[in-house]
Amino acid sequence: MRIQGFVISPFGSNCYVLAESEEPGARAVIVDPGDTAVEPVLDYVAQHRLAVQAIWNTHAHVDHVMGVDVVRDRLGVPAWLHPDDLPVWNEMPTSARMWLNQTVPPLRAPDHLWADGDVVKLGSLSFTVWHTPGHSPGSVCLIGEDIAFTGDTLFAGTIGRTDLPLSDPEAMRRSLQRLQALPDALLIYPGHMGSSTIGRERQTNPFFREA
Repeated sequence: MRIQGFVISPFGSNCYVLAESEEPGARAVIVDPGDTAVEPVLDYVAQHRLAVQAIWNTHAHVDHVMGVDVVRDRLGVPAWLHPDDLPVWNEMPTSARMWLNQTVPPLRAPDHLWADGDVVKLGSLSFTVWHTPGHSPGSVCLIGEDIAFTGDTLFAGTIGRTDLPLSDPEAMRRSLQRLQALPDALLIYPGHMGSSTIGRERQTNPFFREA
């Protein structure tokens, strides 16, 4: 397995390329392509001759989805999203104007919709979709055997904002309580900042510890 992170959005959000192995030509997915300036990600894919299978979106805020259609057009791959975030997805152009002063076209509809408990595979790797609303209605975490992509639900040392339109602090509390069941050794790759482990967050993250 190989994971490469990129910070391509002005908001400092993380985009990840997850490859099944370190071999050239390995199957891969792109997680949260959050800006139309996604060339560094596409260059990395080309450099390693990765066979990208899909775009996995943890949620639909502008800084996580704005590059989705650029990637779809270049690589011809499907995009996944939880249906509860469709209103956020559809408002992306408005968010881009308001937050970034950028004019971008609306996103095409997602190709597939997550459901809680879905198991998605990348070759020999499997991830279970956990619906973790709070930061947005359709936020999800993608939970693998050794790693998890936690989007803007759980960060290193803090959590995603719950004061945005459609955020829900009580839903976030329940989502964090659910994540408490994960093993300490699980390595998390969040939507912003660096990686961590569930155990480290259990010990040091006041929001996670008090959920």
